[in-house]
Amino acid sequence: MNKMKPNSIESVILFILYICMQDGKFSKEESEELIATAPLIQKMYFDFFGEYIPQDLNFLIASVYKNLNSHLSITNQEEVLSKNMIFSKLLTDHTVRDIALLAARNAAGADGLHKNEKKMYEFWYQKWNA
Repeated sequence: MNKMKPNSIESVILFILYICMQDGKFSKEESEELIATAPLIQKMYFDFFGEYIPQDLNFLIASVYKNLNSHLSITNQEEVLSKNMIFSKLLTDHTVRDIALLAARNAAGADGLHKNEKKMYEFWYQKWNA
């Protein structure tokens, strides 16, 4: 996962993980929900783009999660804003954004939607639906 392509499955998974980790952890319940949702994400992506993604989504999720910190490590508030803007470049298509938002809310809510997860979800929902 050196460089992600805009509107790719990897970009969607990165967004979902980012929302889930706003409470400082990626819980077992969130992981299970993301894995359960993965075929739906793949199908929606296939329906939209008309291509089959042959990668094993469990492996893809693990790979994105492993590399999450290198893409989104945050040390101060200015960095938070600049790192958040990565999603404006990675998720540019309205349908892909909707898929990412729906899946992120479902996964993050699996262990109870933490106030930080809700806040970040609402930030992106407002930004993309304004």
